[in-house]
Amino acid sequence: MTSSPTRALPTRSPHRPNLRLSRSARHLPRWRLAWALALGLCAALGSHAHETTHSGLPEAPGVRVDASAALAHWDADSSVPAPRLGGTLGLGDTPNDLRGGHLEHATLGLGVRLLPQLGANVTMGWHGSDQRHVETAWLHAQPSADSPLSLGAGRNRVPIGPVLRNAGHLDRYGQMPLAKRATFNGDWIDDGINATWRPQLGGALAWLEVVDVGLWKAQRFPGSTGSDWAPVLHLGARWGQASVDAFYSHLRPQGRGAYVQSTTSGHVHTAPACEASLRGITCFDGQVDLLGGSATWHTPLRGVQLSAAALWRRERGALYSNSGDTRYRGDTQGGWLELLWQPAAQWELGVRQEWLRQRNDVNGPGAYAVATEANLLPNEPARRTSAMAGWRPARDWLLAVEAGHERIAGQGNTVLGLRLVWTPAQALWQRNW
Repeated sequence: MTSSPTRALPTRSPHRPNLRLSRSARHLPRWRLAWALALGLCAALGSHAHETTHSGLPEAPGVRVDASAALAHWDADSSVPAPRLGGTLGLGDTPNDLRGGHLEHATLGLGVRLLPQLGANVTMGWHGSDQRHVETAWLHAQPSADSPLSLGAGRNRVPIGPVLRNAGHLDRYGQMPLAKRATFNGDWIDDGINATWRPQLGGALAWLEVVDVGLWKAQRFPGSTGSDWAPVLHLGARWGQASVDAFYSHLRPQGRGAYVQSTTSGHVHTAPACEASLRGITCFDGQVDLLGGSATWHTPLRGVQLSAAALWRRERGALYSNSGDTRYRGDTQGGWLELLWQPAAQWELGVRQEWLRQRNDVNGPGAYAVATEANLLPNEPARRTSAMAGWRPARDWLLAVEAGHERIAGQGNTVLGLRLVWTPAQALWQRNW
């Protein structure tokens, strides 16, 4: 591939003009992805909370205030979370090291129902030492309380199913799953419009429980400020004690920047701009396909629940920097399996096994240098095993201990944690008009 005429890039020959950056499947068996995605795409299973956040609205016209918080203390051999996911095309930033005591996450929400058919809610969030940010600013409309149709617009969590949506967000486990970090750089929050249909059908389609169809601005990773609006389709279904969700989205980021990998790049939430200088950054123009599925099964064994989730990000386009201009093809696959046992109402024990693997092809002038700067070299699969034991002294509180071992970017790390999570089921304060 020759350099684009709109980019002033070097034409020096790379050490390796064509790179195929992949790992053997024996490290992370393909059946895990196929099994989890098959569950997520199976059209016969699901039970769901509302995917887009309007649970913070009062039931009758009035105002409602909600809050939640999690405190954590981590002890580990090296940084928590790991500084890099080797082989993954991301933002190039370095997450804050959360070892020691810190505020893991806190939210404060205000919900107002103006009319029986119309309401709005706003949620502010805090993470550690980061500045506060808006997690939700959502306007919700529904013809009537029993209508199967509703419409929302504003900022919200993109509907991808409760298993994927809730993981890493005031969760039983303290760390963001590897698959979510690689696919969305954490939680997928964006601005958009979403229509929800809860069909309540009978007969052969009784399994279908929820359909979400939306258009989202795709300004957050893996989109960019130059992205077109992205369609998102989410389906949720149920069959007996099993539930399944699946979603698909197509994004077209333009000028999605990432910092060249270094130990000095700090934590960021937005990608650097590619319009001016390419100094210290790599950039991607192209297409992104996102596919995900999740499933939950309440087994016949008392208090035993199994869940699985999988994510796949497929990217095709141009990857370039000051070192070269290349054609890029990347596939990132990851997910987790989880076992939860609740022997009594106040106790819960869980084990989560996570995996992540990448396959990258970089071709063209400067391929080796661009791949190295974009964190595609070295390419190592990642895995994490975590176990937790939790005690609920009251319905809204969880005191949990967690232990795990992970191997990320070729480095092993043993992590121990103590967490206190407060997630009230009822409003902190509420008043009707």
